[in-house]
Amino acid sequence: MSAIDLGPFVLSIERFAALLGVVVFVVVAEIFARVTKNRALSSWSSTTVLWAFIGARLSHVIAFWPSFAEEPWRIIAIWQGGFSVAGAAIGVVLVTAWSLWRSLPFVPAASALWAGVIVWQVVLFDVAPRAPVALPVEPLVTIEGERLVLTSLVASDKPIIINLWATWCPPCRRELPMLVTIAEQRDDVIFLLASQGETAAHVNRYLAGKGISPEHMLIDTSRMLSQHYSTVGLPVTLFIGPDGVLAHTHVGEISREVLLSRIERLQ
Repeated sequence: MSAIDLGPFVLSIERFAALLGVVVFVVVAEIFARVTKNRALSSWSSTTVLWAFIGARLSHVIAFWPSFAEEPWRIIAIWQGGFSVAGAAIGVVLVTAWSLWRSLPFVPAASALWAGVIVWQVVLFDVAPRAPVALPVEPLVTIEGERLVLTSLVASDKPIIINLWATWCPPCRRELPMLVTIAEQRDDVIFLLASQGETAAHVNRYLAGKGISPEHMLIDTSRMLSQHYSTVGLPVTLFIGPDGVLAHTHVGEISREVLLSRIERLQ
């Protein structure tokens, strides 16, 4: 399982685990605040969440500043992902250290933090997929109508990036031009952009209307890839190692920085 379906919302396992951990942390801190009648615990927990979020995003932006400098507006594009666990930890430590100095009770605070961390890690361990998933053997077709068996790509000894998208999906449409641009720039990675549940004619019309190259496009009318990798929602980006085994699944819109950093991990 790569994501959790919550009604109209689809969250990756990583985001769901982090969100659940935050909720547990805040709830436990609030319970301690009411039991001990110490409202400092309540204000500390909310402030900690805020600065952990800011620290996680700011650390990511700093790490990839040359890329963000070209398009500064993307600093606030948090829906694309891009958060640093180390940055979040720094935010938590700084706020907690200041609050402890201002007489925050240590044991309840530490207990609330520990509860949130445990829930976060347990969800990741229990829900995240552990069995390796290899490339499917069923053939697909390119947008030109040529047959392609994905397992044949393993012989190239290159990482494979498969993006599952559709023309009706707004996040897919936003990230598609960036994906196509990077695909054209990289010859050390195989990019496949697989339209889900749509015909070649429909996809061709959309690409022509947007001035997007049809190169790297696959047509997956039966949504075989979504079923094979048990993905939920669109867009989804699959990072597959040179051995053909799935290494990571990114659910939702992806940023240039996250995409490139994930590619580096595969090489």
